[in-house]
Amino acid sequence: AEQLERIEAGVNRNILENYQVNIVSKGREEAMAEGAMALFGEKYGEVVRTVTIGAQDAVSYELCGGTHLSETADIGLFLITSESSAAAGVRRIEAVTGRAAYEMVQKRFRILKQAAGIFNSGLDEVPHKIQQLQGELDESRKRLAQQRQELAMANFNRQLENVPVVAGVPVLAALLPDTDADTLRALTDLFRQHYPSGVVVVASAPDNRPVIIGAVTDDLVKRGLNAGELVKTVAAVVGGGGGGRPTLAQAGGKDGAKLPEALEKAAEYVQNKLKQ
Repeated sequence: AEQLERIEAGVNRNILENYQVNIVSKGREEAMAEGAMALFGEKYGEVVRTVTIGAQDAVSYELCGGTHLSETADIGLFLITSESSAAAGVRRIEAVTGRAAYEMVQKRFRILKQAAGIFNSGLDEVPHKIQQLQGELDESRKRLAQQRQELAMANFNRQLENVPVVAGVPVLAALLPDTDADTLRALTDLFRQHYPSGVVVVASAPDNRPVIIGAVTDDLVKRGLNAGELVKTVAAVVGGGGGGRPTLAQAGGKDGAKLPEALEKAAEYVQNKLKQ
């Protein structure tokens, strides 16, 4: 960005100097030997038109690009609008000049004044106000995430008090709204602290994108249960899949509305595996 600003400033300085623009036809080889710059991708004949900006110490000497002015001040104003890659080692700069540049300045200045009005501040204070607002928004998001985590923990703790038993094994399948994957994973650890032998599946659907995490204690892995198989079975109902270790696995899906139905598969999985 700083380099583009320097280029833009340099071009505008040359415009304000109001250099003469001189056009001379000469042999291509002669022009190239004198240091004339050819435009990238252009093809030239044996005789070319050269464009020199400035008299004694020319600020630019190029082969004809097809657009000419009598003096650089005719350009008026130069504003860079974009920069991209044209080829390996070659960058392309796009810009507007003259009336189009002036209209762009007007538009941007109008937007800046609108922002200043919203913040009830001076124009120069707008960037600081935006940073301040962003900081406040980040803090609000952190507090909201913390509150959601605490709510999920409280909800989960209540469910820990009455865990169903399937084939002699505690099996908890819990749907916890607006809970991220890290919190869900922590809840499986909490379950295993309360139940040294058991199976847990926790799920949520932030932005309607299901996240499913399952855990199986070591003793039940030895009996044939597998967390990877478990979450795949559950995730299939919501149009997803996943996997992981036999003791801990994660899956995703597409249809969050089907999570209650999907979680019912956890008990079925345990029942079917342990009666084999």
